[in-house]
Amino acid sequence: MKFTKRLLSLLLAAFWGTVGVAQQSPLKITADYPGGNIIVEKIVGDTVWLQQDLRDTKGYWFYWNFKISGVSGRTIYFRFRDKPVFTLFGPAYSLNNDFSWSWLGEMSHTDTSFSFTFSKKDTLALFSMGIPYTQKNLTQFLSSVQDRQRLRLDTLCFSERGRAVERMMIKPDHKAKYRVLISARNHACEAMANYEMEGLIDAILNEVNLQYLRDYVEFMVVPFMDKDGVEDGDQGKNRQPRDHNRDYGEHSIYSSIRALKSAVNKWSEGKIRITLDLHCPYIRGDGNEIIYVVGEKDPEMSKKQVFFSDLLEKNNRGELKFYSRDFVAYGTSWNTDKNYTQGMSFSEWGTSVPGNSLSTTIEFPYAMVSGVMVTKDNARAFGKTVAYAIMDYLKGLKEK
Repeated sequence: MKFTKRLLSLLLAAFWGTVGVAQQSPLKITADYPGGNIIVEKIVGDTVWLQQDLRDTKGYWFYWNFKISGVSGRTIYFRFRDKPVFTLFGPAYSLNNDFSWSWLGEMSHTDTSFSFTFSKKDTLALFSMGIPYTQKNLTQFLSSVQDRQRLRLDTLCFSERGRAVERMMIKPDHKAKYRVLISARNHACEAMANYEMEGLIDAILNEVNLQYLRDYVEFMVVPFMDKDGVEDGDQGKNRQPRDHNRDYGEHSIYSSIRALKSAVNKWSEGKIRITLDLHCPYIRGDGNEIIYVVGEKDPEMSKKQVFFSDLLEKNNRGELKFYSRDFVAYGTSWNTDKNYTQGMSFSEWGTSVPGNSLSTTIEFPYAMVSGVMVTKDNARAFGKTVAYAIMDYLKGLKEK
């Protein structure tokens, strides 16, 4: 009798164990949301083989971003085909739609793989090569801006896929003495530049010591030059036949570039003094984990860019270090004629804007700056540094 009861108990345990396995939710991976990008090659048990979607990209690039569900209480292994696809701190992740993002960590990955152990309460997660920024992030930022009389949002144009390309105008209290143009996401994947931009805008609107900007300087800010690429989750970099940051020549093929050049021509009135393009560099490695200014070919413009770098270093008070010595002069590193064979960049075009004194690019890393982990907050803090450097540059102009 005891043997029969024990056998029955074992059979019941086996039965319920089988039911438990059968009821385990299947893994589901999708990129069908703003900024999503992934190709799933296969799923076997708890292991997923995948790769970034390069679609219209020429050659290799590293952006990916996906959502996974059916993960509760499981350890899932992710294996990529290509490398590198991770920053020094691995992928960024967000659990259960809480909209916060963290880095998985320096020891969390190999060159092509990582794993994640989910708790029982975890129902889904997002993983990305970096911290994303799309339309919903901009909307959230704008909802936090109190001085909406000064900051006006309108539409620069509509993209090839019918999306509004936003433009923010920041009006001064008095007649504008100077005008400044700022853009980001000429390469769709370079999302950290937008957090830097948020900090810059917030500083212009709220920093007590930046009253000069609020008194005399008008800003035009375009957060998503490649709006379709941002929302569709494209690489953006090395897009065929050319990417947005090689489309500023005479015959622009993208509606946002044509619209920006036209708008600036009407808006400038000879008062533009700075055109600034915000970017992110390569995913990791030497020269890609520092913040730096990119030099132009013209020697006189290059001198002004070095001076602006000096102002950035002088004004920087955040935890992310900036050193003017990291300036990448034209003809050095990647910044050579060979890199611009596709066409004209924003920065080069900016040198031709009538009256402009400074046209340049700031490269802001995805995950690490001089040994310090990049976050939304310290990226915004560096944006404040940029605002102070802009003010000092404009105040130092010697004009009649």
